[in-house]
Amino acid sequence: MESHGLIKNDIDKALSGLNQLSFAIPIFGGTGDEFKTIQPWHHIFFEADQDLDSAILLLMMGFYKDSFRSLRSFLELNIFALFSFVSENKVNFEEWLNGKTHTPGVGDMIQKITEKRTDFKKLNEKLDWNKEVKSLYKELSGFIHTQGALHTHTSLRNSNTTSFSEIGIQTGTELLLRTIRLASMGFAVNFPMSFQPLPLFEKFAFNPPAGGFLDEGQVESVKSIFSDDVSGKLLAICLANEDANSLADGVKSMSDQTEKEIFESLKRTLESDEFKNSKEDILNMIKDGEYGKAIAFVTATQRAVMRGIIGILFNPFYEAKGLRK
Repeated sequence: MESHGLIKNDIDKALSGLNQLSFAIPIFGGTGDEFKTIQPWHHIFFEADQDLDSAILLLMMGFYKDSFRSLRSFLELNIFALFSFVSENKVNFEEWLNGKTHTPGVGDMIQKITEKRTDFKKLNEKLDWNKEVKSLYKELSGFIHTQGALHTHTSLRNSNTTSFSEIGIQTGTELLLRTIRLASMGFAVNFPMSFQPLPLFEKFAFNPPAGGFLDEGQVESVKSIFSDDVSGKLLAICLANEDANSLADGVKSMSDQTEKEIFESLKRTLESDEFKNSKEDILNMIKDGEYGKAIAFVTATQRAVMRGIIGILFNPFYEAKGLRK
């Protein structure tokens, strides 16, 4: 990978942008009796991420065909997550969670998503998303079902033993990028705040919303998953969403935090347990005038902690006593 810088760069940008996308999912919303917390199907995305991790590890170890199996599962679970967010059918989800029903077919899920959401119709018109997803899923399925010699371990490795193969890793990186990009297209359209860059630090300092909003840097990272042409088309779809525009305008209309409020926010933040081992380093950054570096460090730590907390406390797949409801 080090000798193929362009491919490595594309993969790094795709993975970084994909990681930021998860923060566009609303976690807490509503007021009073209508107050809602994270939906259980949110965690299908977390489950899918583990398949992606497996796919990358297997690819780098020379288990190309096994990597593609995990990639297909990643794609399928992402589509199922989008389907669940669109349908909001808690009864069917509980049946699926308890193993009483199968995951619907990818083609059926895409059709139902498109029927219910106008933004997905636009995605299909602009980028043939439904057709591309079905084509990729079929291609990955060919490796699972060993559809001919070209889908075998031996063909991918040009060897009867587990070994590095330029053909295998080239095929793998191409499929990896296509899969991440198509999954991310659907995600962004379902959560159009993915393309709404907001001045979160200016409005919330070190106490930003737990989810549902991205700052300018995060949106740029998301955009870098795609080519400029694809990114532009996705941007047009997301910025045409009235609900997203209303939410974005609400944040932008808030008063900026004063210097005193920012200082108090930082002080409270650094007293929390997650900064027990890094507080001194952060204060030294500030002392040396490295404010941007300190802010970036604190923000990255908060996001990592929030992702970890969400992955455990609200996870319907988690079997530990007292956590699964």
